Amino acid sequence: MRRHSPEQSRDQKGAPRGACLRAVLLSILVAAPLSSCSKNTSGAWFEKPKTSRQWLDIALEASTPDERRRGVMGLSRSADGQTDWAMKVYDTIARTDKDTMVRTTAVGAMWPAANSEQVPVLLKLMQADTQHYEDVKPAAAPLRWEAARVLLAIVNDYRYRDDQRPEIVKVLLARLSSDPDRNVKLTIIETLSYFAENPIPAALANVMEENDFAIQSAAERSLIALTGVTHHHIAAAWKTWLAETKNPFEKAGQIPEGTAPHDKPRKWKWEWGW
Repeated sequence: MRRHSPEQSRDQKGAPRGACLRAVLLSILVAAPLSSCSKNTSGAWFEKPKTSRQWLDIALEASTPDERRRGVMGLSRSADGQTDWAMKVYDTIARTDKDTMVRTTAVGAMWPAANSEQVPVLLKLMQADTQHYEDVKPAAAPLRWEAARVLLAIVNDYRYRDDQRPEIVKVLLARLSSDPDRNVKLTIIETLSYFAENPIPAALANVMEENDFAIQSAAERSLIALTGVTHHHIAAAWKTWLAETKNPFEKAGQIPEGTAPHDKPRKWKWEWGW
């Protein structure tokens, strides 16, 4: 007598058992919620826009760094992306997330609305490779660089308070001589060009002695912006001139004769905008 395979066996109503299972699975799939997906008028599936709260939850609670970073970016693009509470979220993530790129993205998200409120955390992040802070995790080079860039944006637009100036200059000068990352140092050199005060010119002349033409050129541009004179990337000539000049800032803002176009102070180009 021929036996049916299990797939060919029938239930009490005579239907194949395999067909019954497929029908049950299909009914479950049809009844399941479609999450944030829906159909548009043409019948194509699309994902409904997430709310600011949903992006916030992803940024703070997602299990993977890529998802948390996506949450930060989504929040920054939302209607609430530059509100006070969103800035506090970026601050928290920049200080405490376990992943450097998530933290770096959070700092970049501060940029459009960054002001004096963000200066303290940016200064801490710039020093968090060597300084210990209870509320800030150590900061790798990409994070320190992003913090320096946002600080430059704040300085460029004069979005800091006057009473913050001494601390800003102090940290910039300290990191100019101690930060091992080239990009951080280049950004610091440019930021210092906004502060016409001693001992900034001497510090820039010192860093010009490094065997790195990009750093030498950046220091020359900042010194031109501060003094209105040029010594063509020669550190010794700058040091001699500074020692002999009573007021090195007298011609600040002028462009000296013989200055090559690439030596003139340049306007920073912002690269944020995902």
